[in-house]
Amino acid sequence: MKTKYRSLIIDDEQLARQRLVNLLLPHADRIEIIGEAANGSEAIELINRLEPDLIFLDIQMPEKSGFDILKELKHQPLIIFCTAHDEYALMAFETVSIDYLLKPIKKERLQKAIDKLHLIGKENDVRKLENMLAKQIQSLGKKEISTIPVKTGDRVAFVSIEDITHFKAEDKYVNIYKSDGKEFIVDHSLSYLSEKLDSNFLRIQRSYIVNINYIKEIKRYLGGRYIFLLHDSQKTKIISGKNYHDQIKGLMNF
Repeated sequence: MKTKYRSLIIDDEQLARQRLVNLLLPHADRIEIIGEAANGSEAIELINRLEPDLIFLDIQMPEKSGFDILKELKHQPLIIFCTAHDEYALMAFETVSIDYLLKPIKKERLQKAIDKLHLIGKENDVRKLENMLAKQIQSLGKKEISTIPVKTGDRVAFVSIEDITHFKAEDKYVNIYKSDGKEFIVDHSLSYLSEKLDSNFLRIQRSYIVNINYIKEIKRYLGGRYIFLLHDSQKTKIISGKNYHDQIKGLMNF
């Protein structure tokens, strides 16, 4: 006998919720929809009160993101993330999630996510969940990003890649710098960002990635290094690392 999962749909867009309801109709023998929530406060109240087995969770929502919701729960359901942004995949890996579905969700992809449920059961086998999501993250492949989500107070803003002059790694975080002088902090590593950024971004040392469109001037420096002067409000100067000499030289035709 197949296990039936009492489920909630959490998404701030009514059309997205309705589309998912329609996609789930053929799976009524496995998924019982017991409610919907359009924002974080509604979601937290419903989850803690109804204690669902499973939630279909959007990530980028006003006031509280999907990750903010998870931090405030007393009851921990299984999670299937439903989002239009693949940047969140690594963060999703740290949660008790079954799968990570990119919008627009296709019925074949949803079928695979639901099929995973019987492999796990309601006991929330964390090791199985980690292995499954790791494979899903790998399957997303390399996709260049056009925006980066950043938390600003109680909301999530999206910074356009085109407006970013450079990234600087500090401790466990990375600072994002815009041409107008504004700064943001994200918890992605420079290595992760390097894989996602397009060819306009160049890593010039261990702690810096620069947008070549904002390079105003490059000067030779000691030991095969270079001084980068950026065209931003702060007139930023960065000294490149020795290990990045060849790629810098090749790019600038020195």
